[in-house]
Amino acid sequence: MTNLCKNLNSLTTAILLLFILVGLPSHGQQQLQHHLRFAAEAGESVCVEYDQTENTIHVNCNSSFSSIVQAINNSQIVENLGNGEYLLNATLEVADGVSFEMNSSNAGSSSNLEYLKIADENGIIVYGKILVDSVKITSWNSSSNEVISQDMNGSIRRGYIQFASSDGSHIINSEFGYLGDVEPGRRGFDLLGDGEEPSHDIVVRDSKFHDMWMAFYSNGAYNIVLNGNEYYNNIKYTIDPHSATHDMNITNNYIHHNRIGIICSLDCYNILIDGNTVYHNTEYGIFFSRNMHDSIARNNHVYNSTTGIMVSESPNNQIYNNTIERISSYGIRLFNPVSPDDGGVTENNLVYNNTIINSENGIAATRSHDNVIENIRFLDIEESEYRLSEDSSIRIRGQHLDNPLISHEGSETTISQ
Repeated sequence: MTNLCKNLNSLTTAILLLFILVGLPSHGQQQLQHHLRFAAEAGESVCVEYDQTENTIHVNCNSSFSSIVQAINNSQIVENLGNGEYLLNATLEVADGVSFEMNSSNAGSSSNLEYLKIADENGIIVYGKILVDSVKITSWNSSSNEVISQDMNGSIRRGYIQFASSDGSHIINSEFGYLGDVEPGRRGFDLLGDGEEPSHDIVVRDSKFHDMWMAFYSNGAYNIVLNGNEYYNNIKYTIDPHSATHDMNITNNYIHHNRIGIICSLDCYNILIDGNTVYHNTEYGIFFSRNMHDSIARNNHVYNSTTGIMVSESPNNQIYNNTIERISSYGIRLFNPVSPDDGGVTENNLVYNNTIINSENGIAATRSHDNVIENIRFLDIEESEYRLSEDSSIRIRGQHLDNPLISHEGSETTISQ
């Protein structure tokens, strides 16, 4: 392991003379002198270790990307491509308790970072805190000199961003693309969790995520903000808070041309989905899944999907003030599968003050009961305003039913005013 720990000033000359006395080659003297001079001029502690066996740069002190470039000083590990572009030929790991900055604030300088290309299977792993501001990050194929595209199975290994028990990271005005594969921790923008203290207090805003395997995945994370971002052309999932993720705000994002827009799954709670524009997602716009509970979807504009908002095995949520249009199947669907997955039941959900326009069906209930529907506005519904199937019931409140379009399929169903 090459240890480039620096906390030097007055000892610079003495250490250099010592290595000269023991016969350090001249090029080694020059490189050491460069490192020592950098540390002394920086006036701060910069600790970097490069493990050749693991091909990993370990960042152990508060630092920045430009500091790493100068400390490593090896184009085989971090290569300056010019015009603010760098090629990362190793995995970069930020230690617990460490703050690390990647930004383009040094505009015009030789160390300015605007575009980081993560070569081959390498990644960025954050145990501490990272600030990414106004930087583009993608995978990169060193042989073909282009980004690495992914197949529909996620089987192609490529670069990734992993937050492993990270605390307080901020992503601002940046772009992430062509990252991630099927392996946990390498899924793209991945808040791994993995039994440790979950990642928390993370803000992602005004950034773009595209052509990712997963543009956002979390396990048990909390106090997360995704605001004002754009998500498009992502493959598996786009925004996927998972496994008891809680206290999360997904607000004012543009989410389009993905398979699923937003899906929160498996015991998630206190999730706010507010003010998003969700369109041209082939399957679902917004999906409450597998015991997602005590959460809200409001003020969203969802259009051009198979299902607008889906609630499956999920109780005690509120869905209101949404505009849902041009849906080929169901505007809002309240659903329980034949064989429950995780014990949650779609019940006690309150759906009110929504507008459903130019869609095949308005609100559908399948094997679900005890959900309240109130003050829904339907316009240009092709088949059924209410579609109930397989022994379902809904309670409609505060709405006059004058020749409504209601269909009952399967067993007898109940609508209570």
